[in-house]
Amino acid sequence: MSLRVANLRKEFRPFFSRRPPITAVRKIDFEIEPGKIYALLGPNGAGKSTTIKMIAGLIQPTSGQVYINGRPVSPGHPEHYKNLSAVLEGTRNVYWRLNPIENLHYFANLRGVSSQKIEKRSEELLTLLELDARKKNQSQHLSRGMLQKLALAVALITDPRILLLDEPTLGLDISSARRIREVILHLAHKEGRIILLTTHQMELVESVADHVGIIREGELAIEGSIANLRKIFASFIYRLKIKGRFVMPAAWKKYNAIVKQSNDDFTELELDLGSKDGMFAVLADLQKKGSEIIQLDRNTDDLEEIFLRVLERKPEQANA
Repeated sequence: MSLRVANLRKEFRPFFSRRPPITAVRKIDFEIEPGKIYALLGPNGAGKSTTIKMIAGLIQPTSGQVYINGRPVSPGHPEHYKNLSAVLEGTRNVYWRLNPIENLHYFANLRGVSSQKIEKRSEELLTLLELDARKKNQSQHLSRGMLQKLALAVALITDPRILLLDEPTLGLDISSARRIREVILHLAHKEGRIILLTTHQMELVESVADHVGIIREGELAIEGSIANLRKIFASFIYRLKIKGRFVMPAAWKKYNAIVKQSNDDFTELELDLGSKDGMFAVLADLQKKGSEIIQLDRNTDDLEEIFLRVLERKPEQANA
């Protein structure tokens, strides 16, 4: 089982208007193998949710193709989606007037799951997602975290091999978010499922994602493992602490040097050196002045910093 999207594009044409169509997704290409978690990142309006909905068959692409296990799929052939489930933002796949057990039975019946399988699978999912104590409570009385876990259980009741998660931990308390994170890892790495998720929570991405794609203005600007992205966007921003008060050389302006703190004991600066050569030049300047270095640290790039750098790059630089 694999999931691939090729040249996916979506235009929305305004009704009763001569305005040109709005392009939500321009060109999206990626592939996810079994047992892998792919995180799709991007600012609001970048096209993440539209991409998820096209893959799920909820809206039809203007052009491009979704492939499941190498076979092209389309909303007109729902049998191709029997191995796929989705949890959209806002727990839309839960009926509030039904309790968790009833929700699982209802949605499983809609997908043609046998009653015997539903009973066994329901108990497994309610235990996995820590909902068994509330399984007979009406869903409208559950907390947001419990509703999100129930939405995930509903998506899993058909035992799909591909799971699409749109903001799965948004607005949840720490305990609920942690449990959903643990379940996501278990589903992919222990059970070999394919998981595609969108989120704005970088800590979730760093803790679960095997691969990351960053969307900007409807296009996939860059993708890769977190380790590879860190290599591409290796930072040469340094924090330098020098003994006593220090007057920066005029040549350091090119490093965007900033004095963070200065007193009789030490001067602390931040410099963007751009490369190793910049570091050697700064050390040479300090040696000439006879300045004593107390501390020298290089900023470690986190995923949020990489994300912001991708968004700041010019389109022609995106895949450079």
